[in-house]
This record gives sequence, structure tokens and C-alpha cells, in this order.
Amino acid sequence: MFIRVDAPARHAHAQQLLWYAAPLAALLYPLPLMGFHALITSPPASGGYVHTFAAGLLLLLAFLVPVLALVLAMHLSMIENPSPAQRHARRIALLAVAAPPMFVFGGAVFFMLGIAPLLAWVFPALWIALAITIAFSDKAPSTQVVTPHPASLRIAHGVLALLVLLVFLAAHIANHFFGLIGVTAYTTVMKLLRHIYRTPVVEPLLLAGFFSLIISGFYMAWKFTAQSTDRFRTFQMASGIYLMFFLISHIDAVLILARRFLGIDSDWAFATGAPAGLIHDAFNIYLVPYYWFAVFFVLSHLASGARAVMLAHGSQKSHADGVHIFGMALSALAATLILLGMTGLRIYWI
Repeated sequence: MFIRVDAPARHAHAQQLLWYAAPLAALLYPLPLMGFHALITSPPASGGYVHTFAAGLLLLLAFLVPVLALVLAMHLSMIENPSPAQRHARRIALLAVAAPPMFVFGGAVFFMLGIAPLLAWVFPALWIALAITIAFSDKAPSTQVVTPHPASLRIAHGVLALLVLLVFLAAHIANHFFGLIGVTAYTTVMKLLRHIYRTPVVEPLLLAGFFSLIISGFYMAWKFTAQSTDRFRTFQMASGIYLMFFLISHIDAVLILARRFLGIDSDWAFATGAPAGLIHDAFNIYLVPYYWFAVFFVLSHLASGARAVMLAHGSQKSHADGVHIFGMALSALAATLILLGMTGLRIYWI
């Protein structure tokens, strides 16, 4: 006896399977980095090139997890009148983009609590629980009327982001480029900048600005994910959500882990996991995608904002989209150069 399933039913079933792809990818995120570390720290018995290729492939797979989650979020965000299950799936896909900072933040917190090994169980359990949330949500299309967030909030968010960029982010990212010259150059610039952003007045204001951006960004993302959006808006939300978790993780690492718990300076050695470095340590390897996507998303998120401003002031969509795409390309280049500097690449002037 054969049961025949028509094409529309098969298509609907395949679409439903996509709802779970992002949490599954996030659940598996630590595994390729664990495999990379195992390969890179063990000498090859034979076939050195194969060994190196396998390690590089595993590292690439880890980088592909946020990318896959982003692509899935873009697909899910274009669905008109989404069901509660589809709405949960798109939000969880956006959350999965932030798997790298979520894992690093969890690692730091569990380390300080003295329960670091539990992260290997808690992190997968989180994504399993989120997938179960999708499975038990209503699958019927929703006609929910979404109340848009006030335009004044979006403007305030953009203005505050610009202020934080001018006061801190531009200088902080530029500082990391000096790592390509050497640790001494990086440290010299860092100490000069700290006279500004670590003063008793500026540092609390920066922290207040960061948390204001996190809260307002989360609220706007929640509103936007309740309705259909285009790919560019989804990218803007995904990059913002990544930055929310990165900021929380980074603030925790600098202010609590380094200053309070370990009693050390959050300098170049702390950032690059010296003396082992980013590549040859079992946990530091998780900082490689963590840092790369942080730089990429902070710069490309600004490009997303520039696109939105251009559209609001009457620019052609093709021009605004081009600015965003060009900004993404520059962001990827900047992220790659900074990460290369953090992993040992140096530029020598003759």
C-alpha cells in the first residue's frame, strides 16, 4: 500500500523543515571549532596538506553558521501574514546569527561561576528548547495587526549610534588596525585613547549609550519581525541583534571578567588570548568568528542605517542598495585585516 503525497503538501513540509534549520545550525556551532582546534594542535600522521585543508574547512563551517542563519531569516522575513510558528522561526533565526557572542558570553559567565564544562550541555539545550517552541506554536496564518514603533525612536536610535561612533567606535576600530604594525603601536594608541573614553565622565556615558542602543534596538527588531520585511531590513536587524549580544559579552569581559574577576588589564594580550593566542587555545578559537563578525556587523550596520537615511530622503533604491552592498564589502575587508593582525600578521615598512 502506497500513500501518495501531492506536490503542494511536500513543498509545505519542506518549508516547515526550514524553520528548524537555524536553531540546528546554532546548536552545532561549537563542533567545527572543536574539530579545528583538535586538528591544529595535533601533528599530522601523514598528508600535511590534507590535514591543513580539513582544519580550514572546519573553520569555514563555523563561519557559515551565522551566514546560514541570516539567509534563513531573510527567507522567513518575507512571508506575508506569518503564523505564530513562522514568526517564532524568523526571530529564532535572527537569534542564531548571534550564536558566536552568545557562546563566548556563556563561556565567560560559566567560567567565573566555576561551572565551565556545563556550557557544553546548556548551549545545545537552549537551541533545542527554542526549536520546541516553534514546533508547538500555531501553524495557521495570522492576521495580527502590528503597531509600528514610533519614528522618533528610530531617529533617536540612529543619532545615538552616530554619537557612539564618533566618540568611541571609530577610534576603537582604528586602534585595532595598528595591531597590523605591532603590539607596541597598538598599545601606544590604546593608552592615548583611554585618556578620553575611560574618564569617570565619558565611560559611564558610553555604557549608558550602549545599553540604550541595545534596548531600543531589541524593541524595534521585535516590532519589525512581527511583519514581513525585505532582505536589507532583515540584514539590519540581524546585524543589530549580533551587536546586542556582542556588546553584552564584551562589556562583561572587560568590566567584570578582566577588571573584577581576574584583576588584569584588558589590553592586547587579553584581547588576543596571550600567550596561547587565538588559534592554539581550546576556548580562544571561539573568539575568531566572534571578533570577525563583530567588526563586520558594526560597520555594515552603519551602512544599513545610511541606506535607510538615503531612502527616507528620496534617494533611488538602487543607489541606496549599492551604498549598503559597498559598505558590506568594506566591512568584510576591515574585519579580515583586523583579525589577521590579531592572529599574528604584521606589516613592515621599509
